[in-house]
Amino acid sequence: RAVARPHHFVFAGEKVVLDGSKSWSASGAVTRYDWTFTDGTTARGPTVERTYSRSGYYTEILKTADGRGEVDYDFAVVDVIDRSAPDQLPPSIHPVFAPTQNIHAGDPVTFKVRTFKTTAGQETWNFGDGSEKVTVKSDGNVKSLAKDGYAITEHRFAKPGRYLVRVERTNERGQTAIAYLQVPVESAGRPAPK
Repeated sequence: RAVARPHHFVFAGEKVVLDGSKSWSASGAVTRYDWTFTDGTTARGPTVERTYSRSGYYTEILKTADGRGEVDYDFAVVDVIDRSAPDQLPPSIHPVFAPTQNIHAGDPVTFKVRTFKTTAGQETWNFGDGSEKVTVKSDGNVKSLAKDGYAITEHRFAKPGRYLVRVERTNERGQTAIAYLQVPVESAGRPAPK
């Protein structure tokens, strides 16, 4: 299992260490740690040091592999605050999907998202399968615990695979919140009922 926690809360310009060393494998040691960052750069190793020059809500991808080639992903969230404007917090974002298991190619998957600390902009989903991006708009948490606060969309993955689904929203100050979900999709053939 890939483990890229805990989340981090830092000022822009401060160094932060992203730590995947708590990752583990039931079949032995993790043999590879690959990081992919929101700015498009990559790194290798269980820990990496980063500095963010701009405030925002960043989600960095950790991909681990063990000696058998088993792969897993986790996400390190880094909430970066501008020291000169600490009251101008970047938005944060919360995506979920259901069902979370036994998804087969062609099945409908429901995605929900809610952004916090802004009503500007809208959320954009990239399902990682080459399909067109989908735009929705949550309420920005205007009313806490509102039943309809999350924006909902449905997606069907045509092929089996492990998809990294990205969703993001930018506020009026240009601060962006980015989050990922890992969605496992099995082949369309279902076992016969017993």
